[in-house]
Amino acid sequence: MNTHTTAAAIGAGDRTTRLRTMVLAATALTFAAGITLAGASPAFAHDELVGSSPEPGQVFDTAPTEVALDFSNDIIEVGTAIMVVDHHGGDVAVGDPVIAGAHVTASLPADLEGDYQVRWRAVSSDGHPIEGTIDFGVGGDATGVWAEEPAHDDAASDEDAAEGDHAEGHEEAVDAAQSGPDGWAIAGFVVGGLGILALIVAVILNAKRKSAGPGAGSGNGTSGDDA
Repeated sequence: MNTHTTAAAIGAGDRTTRLRTMVLAATALTFAAGITLAGASPAFAHDELVGSSPEPGQVFDTAPTEVALDFSNDIIEVGTAIMVVDHHGGDVAVGDPVIAGAHVTASLPADLEGDYQVRWRAVSSDGHPIEGTIDFGVGGDATGVWAEEPAHDDAASDEDAAEGDHAEGHEEAVDAAQSGPDGWAIAGFVVGGLGILALIVAVILNAKRKSAGPGAGSGNGTSGDDA
């Protein structure tokens, strides 16, 4: 009787040890997968502006003929735009953007004078929108730093307000576009990892029940005979 009891206890201890080892291994595997995915996230970084003409803060004696932007990777044509505003926030007539790989240009009118701001938006090679601004000036009174001055009439005020609402709506759309796919991807990785861990634990517990059942039955029968 003592021999059977000792053997059963040893067997149960071995099964418990194996179960703990397998659960710890599964947990470590899931954690390592998460670390690997987190380390790979920089590969999904968006393209960026690496050069421009005008350069930020540049002051010209005469108006430049175009805005030129250089990016770190090829730009997608759909959704790319360049606009220029004067010191009242009014739009300056510029040409449609011309895209050649990572190089984007738009023509400028010849009668510019004062401080201006280039507002550009592009769609990077990974499909995400990126945007930015570049201040520049033309003429002896220019500073190269754009600052919007109050408009002198109600019509200009209404125009500025409409542009502000449009810019705010655009920023919200850009934020949603940037955060949406990445957020879903991370959530998918987390749910997938938890699902794998749950499946491994379920298989281990099922195997433990199958291995423990016959052993438990034999132990009870032996004890009854000995009694």
